[in-house]
Amino acid sequence: MIEEFILFASLGIFAGLAAGMFGIGGGILIVPVLVACFIGYGFDSGIIIHLAVGTSLACIFFTGLSSANAHKKKEAIDFLLFKKVGLGIILGAFLGAIFAIQLNSNLLKTIIGIFVLLVAIQISFNLTLSSSTKKNNGSKKSYIVGTGIGFLSSILGIGGGIFSVPYFKYLGLSMISSVGTSAACGVPIAFFGALGYFILGVPNENLPSLTLGYIYLPALFGITITSIISAKYGADIAHYVSENILKKLMVSLMLLISIYMFAI
Repeated sequence: MIEEFILFASLGIFAGLAAGMFGIGGGILIVPVLVACFIGYGFDSGIIIHLAVGTSLACIFFTGLSSANAHKKKEAIDFLLFKKVGLGIILGAFLGAIFAIQLNSNLLKTIIGIFVLLVAIQISFNLTLSSSTKKNNGSKKSYIVGTGIGFLSSILGIGGGIFSVPYFKYLGLSMISSVGTSAACGVPIAFFGALGYFILGVPNENLPSLTLGYIYLPALFGITITSIISAKYGADIAHYVSENILKKLMVSLMLLISIYMFAI
C-alpha cells in the first residue's frame, strides 16, 4: 500500500507540473500510467481504460482548481471566453462519458493514442488557421466549440488543453493566456466528466475494491495530494519560459505518450 501511494504521489507531481505549464490538466500523463498500473494489478482488462479515464478526470478536477487559481493570480485567464466555452463544456463532458463507456477498451486506447499524435503534429508544424477576428467577436460559436472540447476530453480523460489551447490562440489570445484559460476550462470538464464515469460505473460488478464507479480512490488521493502543490510551480514555470520552449516541451511530451499508448 505504501509503495502504491508513493507511485501515485510521484505521478501527481509530474501531472501537476504538466497542468500548470501546458494547461492540459495532467490527464495526458495520468491515463497511460494508470493503464500500466492497472494492468500490473491484474484488473479486468475490460474496465482498465475506463477506470483510468474516470480516475484521471477526478484527479484533474482538483489539479485544475490549483492550476486555474495560480493563473488567475497572474491575470492570465480570459473569463469572457471561459464563460462562453464553459457552458458547452458542461454538456459535452457528461455526454462524452456516456459515449466512452460504450466503447471497447482497446478501441478507446487507440483513439487516445491517435488524438495525442495528431495534436503533436499540429503543434509541431504550426498547422493552425489564422484569424483577424477579435477574440470577443470570434467567440460567438464558443458554446458549440466548448461542447466538442468537453465531449472529446471526457472520452480521453484529459483537461482539454490539447483542444482549447490551439482554439484560444486562434481567437487571438497569447500563449500564456491560452494556457491559463485552458486550465480554467479543465475544471468543469473534469467535474462533469468524472460525474458521468461515477454514475455509469456504479452498476459494474467487475470493478475492484476501493472504487466509486470508474474512479479508483487510492490513485485519486495519491495523485491529488501532490498535483495540487506542483500545479502552482508548473504555472510559475510557464510564465518564465519562452513560448517556443513551451511548444517544444508540449510536443515532445505528446509524442512520447502517443507511442506508449500504441505500444501497450
